[in-house]
Amino acid sequence: MQILTPVSKRKFSLTAAWAFNQLAYAIVYPFIPLYLSNERGIPYTTVSLIFPLLGLAVILAPIPCGWMTDKWGRNLMMQTGQYGRGLIFFIMAAMVYFNAPFWAFAVILMLNTAVGVAFQVGADAYLADTSTEAERPMYYSWIRMGFNFGWAAGPMLGAFFARTPFWLFFIITALLSAAGGLFTHFTCCKDAAQYTRSIKKNKITPDEPVLKTIFQNKRFLLLLAGTCLLMCLASQLYSTMSIYSTTRIGISKTALGSIYSLNGFLVMALQIPLVALLKRCKLPLAAQLLLGVLLYGTGFAALGFSSGAWMIACAVAVLTLGEIIDQPALFTTVSNETTPANAGRLMASYSLSRGVGYAIGPWIGAQLMAHLSSNILLWSMLSSFALMAAMIFLIAVPHRPQIRQEAEL
Repeated sequence: MQILTPVSKRKFSLTAAWAFNQLAYAIVYPFIPLYLSNERGIPYTTVSLIFPLLGLAVILAPIPCGWMTDKWGRNLMMQTGQYGRGLIFFIMAAMVYFNAPFWAFAVILMLNTAVGVAFQVGADAYLADTSTEAERPMYYSWIRMGFNFGWAAGPMLGAFFARTPFWLFFIITALLSAAGGLFTHFTCCKDAAQYTRSIKKNKITPDEPVLKTIFQNKRFLLLLAGTCLLMCLASQLYSTMSIYSTTRIGISKTALGSIYSLNGFLVMALQIPLVALLKRCKLPLAAQLLLGVLLYGTGFAALGFSSGAWMIACAVAVLTLGEIIDQPALFTTVSNETTPANAGRLMASYSLSRGVGYAIGPWIGAQLMAHLSSNILLWSMLSSFALMAAMIFLIAVPHRPQIRQEAEL
């Protein structure tokens, strides 16, 4: 099915909506621990409890958000995510002004993460609804550009706004979230509302239990397993690698920051042209997934042979190419398994598998680093997650392009 708005307009609208959503979060996220620790004098050991709680929210939120997306519509969930986040930032401004206790910040930050998941699931289902298999890799690539722009610009704006009182800092962020909600309402949501009305008119309802849908679809179940394994490896970039690079290899924090900037720059510079090149080459999804996963594994394995900042930068460049190729292909492969009745819940299951991988991956990396003195063995064992994911994707994904025809409502 195709919605009435032009493809290009829909693509750029969703990209900008993601940029608004991520920018509002990234402005304030790095400064919350600093506020609690430096301004309020709460021990960092206590403040650090926020991070596993946020991970728990990422794991718990997708399934109910997916059900609500299928039941009440993509447009409602996208706006719930943005307006809800704006309301929460207003509440946090009041909490800062009145010096609320730490546990209150922990609860409200978990809720903030949950409403962010609501936007993500609604937007993912909307993208699955309104695009064909051939369009999805480029659509998703543009969305990743919007996401990365928000994440890159957010901390810079946050550093500027952080000069104001923290309560005013949160109000500014709340207003930005509200602006994102208004933008989404006047662009994506009218589109998504039309689609929701078509579903209801034709009585396409989400009554079938999602667990039954997942477990009866062995391909989708394998895709979730492969996604979880791959995210266990991808999460090492911002956890194990940062400690490994500065302690075992001995590079400076400045060099480490430059390496992370390289990762972001390569995504911004190569995401669109590389996916366009793969499309022109007509490389099947299975081959794209395999190529991306192997580059992931090769890049992380190369860290075990690195002895300085330049070698680590080269390894990160290789794994970033894997990220650029793999993420749009994986999203496309997963969304191909959805229908108008279950897109919200199935894309939520995909989000859950990613969240679980990101949650347990750093713990696995920390345990291996604590018990393995060999750098080569450490990163070889971590890179084995890529090998396992590649084997699963080879089984789960058709080796020839299979363009799913969109159902006419």
